[in-house]
Amino acid sequence: MRPWPLLLLPAVTLASTAQNNRTAKPATGTVTGHVYCADTNAPARMASVKLEPIKDLKRSDASHVTGDVPAGGVAGTGLDGNFSLSKVPAGSYYVIAVKQGYLSPRPSDDDSDGAEPQPPAGQPPIVIPRVDLQADQNASIDIRLERGAAISGNVRFDDGSPASGVSIMVLHKTKDKWVPSYGPNFIAASQPTTDDLGHYRISGLRDRDYLVQVWLSLTDLELLTTHGNGLFAVERSTLRIYSGDTPHISDSVPVKLGPGEERSGEDITIPLSKFHSVSGVVTAASDSHPINSGHLAIEDPRDKEDVVNAELGSDGSFHLEGVPEGTYTLRVQNPHDQQMKEVSVGGQQSMIFTNEKTLHQYGDLEQTIKIEGDIPNLVLTVPEAKKPAANTASQ
Repeated sequence: MRPWPLLLLPAVTLASTAQNNRTAKPATGTVTGHVYCADTNAPARMASVKLEPIKDLKRSDASHVTGDVPAGGVAGTGLDGNFSLSKVPAGSYYVIAVKQGYLSPRPSDDDSDGAEPQPPAGQPPIVIPRVDLQADQNASIDIRLERGAAISGNVRFDDGSPASGVSIMVLHKTKDKWVPSYGPNFIAASQPTTDDLGHYRISGLRDRDYLVQVWLSLTDLELLTTHGNGLFAVERSTLRIYSGDTPHISDSVPVKLGPGEERSGEDITIPLSKFHSVSGVVTAASDSHPINSGHLAIEDPRDKEDVVNAELGSDGSFHLEGVPEGTYTLRVQNPHDQQMKEVSVGGQQSMIFTNEKTLHQYGDLEQTIKIEGDIPNLVLTVPEAKKPAANTASQ
């Protein structure tokens, strides 16, 4: 008998094993549970539930939660508050439940309202629900949602008319700085706005101090002249008003919310009569010709933030509106002469592009400006750019 057929058997067995390994299904399990509202003991109907992998079990804080949501890791609750997540890879997960108006202990960036809060002194730490899922097993969990605080009011102009359709944001303080508070349901494209009567309400907030910020954007509609014509908005300036009816965050009046508190009557008036415009032209010190490119900004020296800003027009002109009364720092940044030429690319289905070329650079300008009323025909003169210092080091 020839031995060579026997020598082939191990190779065939190894190939078959490798093929089985390639086709083996990942180890998964099922996570089920029930979500209810702590204030009513009723099911949290139509809430959303998401799993977030726990990457480092040695750390006690929740700020390390990162990674992609696993397959099957997002679900909604039914009318009974129950949810089921199937085909979830085995592992350890935080279970994050979200419902409008309720708090979610979702670990996130410290600058967001979803940040893991520090408990008051003497109280136990907030525990984020978690499950440890084994392969081919079912993990079950019940989740309790606490109702958050809410703040509401009306926004009006100083002539008494309602300010409808203006953006509303609440800010909280962290590290001596006021930052936006984004609840778990926040979506940038659907930022809260006032209704047709100027009314607003923001819910799902934690118990702490807040500022309400009214964000009024002034825009122009311009025609897009490339292939596929259309309109797009160009922002001219933005008016920001804070709690206390002030455009200066340093003069604002914080609102303190208690756990689950419903605070109404936090009205804000936009003092349009105290906002003014500044317009003029930027010229070169050498020959007084208009500078056709650059950026202007008016900064509040106390808040260290721009109140308004704009780009220079092709004729060197500028127009800044919505500047509140006060003393500011006016800056002209990156002023330069620029050549702009339209270039067509693509033949019959061509696109029009603007080719920009800097011809001459000038120095920045900074000066103090006091706003007590409209300032028309302001002439700002920018110097020549400073030349780099010569290298005087000995050879």
